Amino acid sequence: MLEARNSTGPAQKQVNGGQPDTVLVTGSRDRFIAGIRFPILVFAIWRLAHIVMVRVAGRRILESAYLWDGENYLQILRNGYWNPRPSFPVHAFFPGLAWLAEPVQFITDSQAITVAIVANGTALAAFITVWGVSRAWVGEAIARRSVLLFALFPSSLFLWAFYSEGLFIALSAGAVWADRRGRHVIAAVCLGALCTTRSVGVLVPLALILLRVVRMRRVDRWALAYAEAAVAGVMAVLVTMEIQVGNPFAFMGVQKDWGRSISWPWVSVWQGIENLTPQRGTVMVPALIAREFDLVCVGLVIGAIGILVLSRKPRFPPEAWVLAIALMALPFCSSVLPSFNRFTLATWMIFPAYAAMLGRTSRRIRGVLLGVVALASIAVSYSMVENFTVPYGLRNFIG
Repeated sequence: MLEARNSTGPAQKQVNGGQPDTVLVTGSRDRFIAGIRFPILVFAIWRLAHIVMVRVAGRRILESAYLWDGENYLQILRNGYWNPRPSFPVHAFFPGLAWLAEPVQFITDSQAITVAIVANGTALAAFITVWGVSRAWVGEAIARRSVLLFALFPSSLFLWAFYSEGLFIALSAGAVWADRRGRHVIAAVCLGALCTTRSVGVLVPLALILLRVVRMRRVDRWALAYAEAAVAGVMAVLVTMEIQVGNPFAFMGVQKDWGRSISWPWVSVWQGIENLTPQRGTVMVPALIAREFDLVCVGLVIGAIGILVLSRKPRFPPEAWVLAIALMALPFCSSVLPSFNRFTLATWMIFPAYAAMLGRTSRRIRGVLLGVVALASIAVSYSMVENFTVPYGLRNFIG
């Protein structure tokens, strides 16, 4: 039996012993097509703005897309994990992004075109899925503000680089959105692919499976399907590393090259504070382009999790805060804070959290707050773009 659509989410039908399982209703396709125009428009403006920033900084747009870790993903695309470097080897990175790029590379026979298509395509998918899952959770108005905050977040620059952020967000948000809408096959496919992008990706299917079992009070076929998809994705990565590196868990041991190890959360935060005043001559690693912002992100994440847990108007579903905690646990306990701003971007649940908080203010105050956020974001974004796009030969040390 279909229930009427309310202002906070999609219609539902009662299945599996009275437990809600969300489905699309008649006419929702037209509303979806009308609604999707907004994240596409925001993406177009965001992309143009970042192109302008790169050009103002005096950098080359295409070359900037595969600097730093982008070069590692390009190496996986070209040669896989064969003949790894003795230090900072590419098998520290999961191959999902390179696997997605392979057919594009085959068709275009161009590295530049491949990077442009894959990076911008996954970025657009990330914008759409963040909007879609936010809309399914808490309605259209908050979903639109979520996309705006997502675009304004300074670390969004990594979405147009040949990094895994865009693909990770698109697949994780897409899986949660599809599960919420009752599109379980799509959710399973997204979860399987997600587990090939990053090691932390396996936490998403684990969380969805746990929540589904609790909600249904049993292990149903879709919980099993999600588990099977996740296992298939992980096994694809492990088998590849076993064949090409000789160790299916090779990605774990090399994390020490980046200074990462399991630690208490405060150890990572203190390391981030120490990064504010590095000794002269310290090697300029790309993660240090946003030392201050990494620390700001610590507060942003903690605040967002609090909103997701405590908010009653609107009330967020359990997967929102469970996934936020799961995706933040490992970065907090990794002994180092550099790149925390990227992990914060990938924890996309924070954007509907703050969008909902903005919705509780008056229209005038909301406009002022968004204006302040926009101005601060432009300033921080330009600084990060300027540092990120510095060619290797021009900045090797921090002065």
